[in-house]
Amino acid sequence: MKLDDFLRLPHSHQQEQLWFRGSVLANRYEDAHIFLLYALDLFFVELQYDALDSKLLRMSAFTSTEPLTPYLPLLPDDLLEELG
Repeated sequence: MKLDDFLRLPHSHQQEQLWFRGSVLANRYEDAHIFLLYALDLFFVELQYDALDSKLLRMSAFTSTEPLTPYLPLLPDDLLEELG
Protein backbone atom coordinates (compact mmCIF):
# COMPACT_ATOMS: atom_id res chain seq x y z
CA MET A 1 0.00 0.00 0.00
CA LYS A 2 1.21 3.48 -0.84
CA LEU A 3 0.81 6.51 1.39
CA ASP A 4 -1.76 8.11 -0.94
CA ASP A 5 -3.87 4.94 -0.86
CA PHE A 6 -3.75 4.92 2.93
CA LEU A 7 -4.76 8.57 3.18
CA ARG A 8 -7.79 7.98 0.94
CA LEU A 9 -9.15 5.32 3.29
CA PRO A 10 -11.78 6.24 5.89
CA HIS A 11 -10.28 6.78 9.33
CA SER A 12 -11.61 3.47 10.67
CA HIS A 13 -10.03 1.56 7.76
CA GLN A 14 -6.71 3.32 8.35
CA GLN A 15 -6.73 2.06 11.92
CA GLU A 16 -7.56 -1.47 10.75
CA GLN A 17 -4.64 -1.40 8.34
CA LEU A 18 -2.32 -0.38 11.18
CA TRP A 19 -3.55 -3.05 13.57
CA PHE A 20 -3.53 -5.91 11.07
CA ARG A 21 -0.67 -5.00 8.72
CA GLY A 22 1.46 -2.44 10.54
CA SER A 23 4.50 -3.06 12.68
CA VAL A 24 4.97 -1.11 15.90
CA LEU A 25 8.48 0.34 15.84
CA ALA A 26 8.53 2.38 19.03
CA ASN A 27 6.49 4.17 21.64
CA ARG A 28 7.31 7.23 23.67
CA TYR A 29 5.69 9.33 26.35
CA GLU A 30 5.42 13.09 26.55
CA ASP A 31 3.49 14.64 29.42
CA ALA A 32 0.05 13.00 29.37
CA HIS A 33 0.44 11.72 25.81
CA ILE A 34 1.52 8.39 24.40
CA PHE A 35 2.98 8.29 20.89
CA LEU A 36 3.14 5.08 18.86
CA LEU A 37 5.21 4.79 15.70
CA TYR A 38 4.17 2.22 13.09
CA ALA A 39 5.75 1.12 9.83
CA LEU A 40 3.26 0.21 7.14
CA ASP A 41 4.73 -0.82 3.81
CA LEU A 42 6.70 2.19 2.51
CA PHE A 43 5.66 4.82 5.06
CA PHE A 44 5.30 5.54 8.77
CA VAL A 45 2.28 6.39 10.89
CA GLU A 46 2.36 8.11 14.26
CA LEU A 47 -0.57 7.88 16.65
CA GLN A 48 -0.94 10.30 19.55
CA TYR A 49 -3.10 9.20 22.46
CA ASP A 50 -4.34 11.03 25.52
CA ALA A 51 -3.03 8.70 28.23
CA LEU A 52 -5.55 9.84 30.82
CA ASP A 53 -8.65 9.37 28.66
CA SER A 54 -7.29 6.55 26.44
CA LYS A 55 -8.42 8.58 23.45
CA LEU A 56 -6.79 8.85 20.04
CA LEU A 57 -5.98 12.50 19.43
CA ARG A 58 -4.11 12.44 16.14
CA MET A 59 -2.93 10.13 13.40
CA SER A 60 -0.28 11.32 10.96
CA ALA A 61 1.24 9.37 8.09
CA PHE A 62 4.51 10.34 6.43
CA THR A 63 7.46 9.16 4.35
CA SER A 64 9.94 11.79 5.50
CA THR A 65 12.53 10.81 8.09
CA GLU A 66 12.33 14.19 9.89
CA PRO A 67 9.32 13.22 12.07
CA LEU A 68 11.32 10.19 13.24
CA THR A 69 13.74 12.39 15.20
CA PRO A 70 12.12 11.84 18.64
CA TYR A 71 12.20 8.09 18.02
CA LEU A 72 15.84 7.73 16.95
CA PRO A 73 17.12 6.63 20.38
CA LEU A 74 14.35 4.00 20.48
CA LEU A 75 14.77 2.46 17.02
CA PRO A 76 16.85 -0.65 16.36
CA ASP A 77 20.24 -0.13 14.74
CA ASP A 78 19.38 -2.19 11.65
CA LEU A 79 16.41 0.06 10.89
CA LEU A 80 18.52 3.18 11.36
CA GLU A 81 21.10 1.80 8.92
CA GLU A 82 18.33 1.06 6.43
CA LEU A 83 17.03 4.63 6.71
CA GLY A 84 20.51 5.92 5.97
